[in-house]
Amino acid sequence: MPWVNKKKCVSCKKCVKKCPVDAIEMVKGKALIEEDKCINCGKCIKICPVKAILKDKEIVKFKISENIKSAKNSLERSKNKSSKKRLIKSQLRQLKREQEIIRGTMKELKRIKL
Repeated sequence: MPWVNKKKCVSCKKCVKKCPVDAIEMVKGKALIEEDKCINCGKCIKICPVKAILKDKEIVKFKISENIKSAKNSLERSKNKSSKKRLIKSQLRQLKREQEIIRGTMKELKRIKL
C-alpha cells in the first residue's frame, strides 16, 4: 500500500489526477491515500515529482529511521546515563506491546472465515 510522506508532499496534485480509482484526496494541502479504495497500481509513486509517495518496503525503512531519530532526540535531552537506560527500556517495552497487539490481530484475522 503506498504511503504519503507529508513532509515531502508539495501539493502538486499530480497523484490525485493520475489515480485510476480516485483513491487520493487532498487533506490540509497534502495528499492522502484512502486504503480501502487503493488498488496498489503504483501510478502515484511513479508520477510524484518529489518522491513523497513510498512503497511498502520503503515505508518500513522510513518508519525505522524516524523511530531511531526520535529515540536519539529523546536521549539527547536525558541528563544522565541511568535516565537514558530507563528511556530505552521504556521504548522497548512499548514496542514489545505493539508487537503483541500486531501478532494477536494477525492471528485473529487469519481465523475469520469469509
